[in-house]
Amino acid sequence: MTKDEAKQLADQALQELHSDLKAGRSETLLRYLDAMSRFHSYSWNNSLLILLQMPTASHVAGYRKWLELGRHVRQGEKGIGIMAPMVYRKKSDSDEQSTGDKDRRRILGFRIVHVFDVSQTEGADLPELSSLQADVGHLLPSLEELVRNCGIRLVTETLAPGVKGVSRKGEIAISDSLSGAERLAVLAHEVAHEWMHDETQRANLNRMVRETEAEAVAYVVCRSLGIDCSSRSADYIQLYNGTEDTLTASLERIQKTAARMIGLLLATSSMPSDESLAA
Repeated sequence: MTKDEAKQLADQALQELHSDLKAGRSETLLRYLDAMSRFHSYSWNNSLLILLQMPTASHVAGYRKWLELGRHVRQGEKGIGIMAPMVYRKKSDSDEQSTGDKDRRRILGFRIVHVFDVSQTEGADLPELSSLQADVGHLLPSLEELVRNCGIRLVTETLAPGVKGVSRKGEIAISDSLSGAERLAVLAHEVAHEWMHDETQRANLNRMVRETEAEAVAYVVCRSLGIDCSSRSADYIQLYNGTEDTLTASLERIQKTAARMIGLLLATSSMPSDESLAA
């Protein structure tokens, strides 16, 4: 696959998604959000490329990474093309400057690299890649700790009927009627608001789009952690806001926010992760 082919594939998928949402259909978007949950360490564009080329993929890594993990790619397997940045590092002339100053990075462009799904490999077992089981009793305290560590005050209180959570910029209130998986999903939703929607976003995005973005983050986080979120309903067609550019911007915000939350949550809870597989 060439860069032009990858771009054409992703652009066509985005156009189809745009058309589906405009027509009131959200099934395609849910498939893309599911892919985000499986490949949260990859960019939105790359998780989309993985899904389009191998819809059944679950855990991907580069050829050498699989060798490091004691597995090898079977002969004849076709790689999954994704975009990797070409980074230029410019060293400072002075060794006395800080590390950040000495190693300045600049992205010059992108190139195609290939990854392979675990199903295309053979070798040592990877128990750390076993499916995560929903353990809300363990995950919920970890998410609450994450919130506090980010400097956000977390309170439980009686909210208005039908209101499950509120983001107050620096404070999150969760309804005292919630517990277990629902409390976790609502908390993930409100954390997404805290991280994604500053004053600029609140001014530029209508409330429905903001709510849908936050709910999409909660969906990706819950799916990634093995939490059943099928009982939560969200009208994902509301993510459509007129143009492909605004839709792409929303998807990028969702991916980055979900990846940040999942990464911090896995680190806090000491749960296994496929982060080490990222190409």
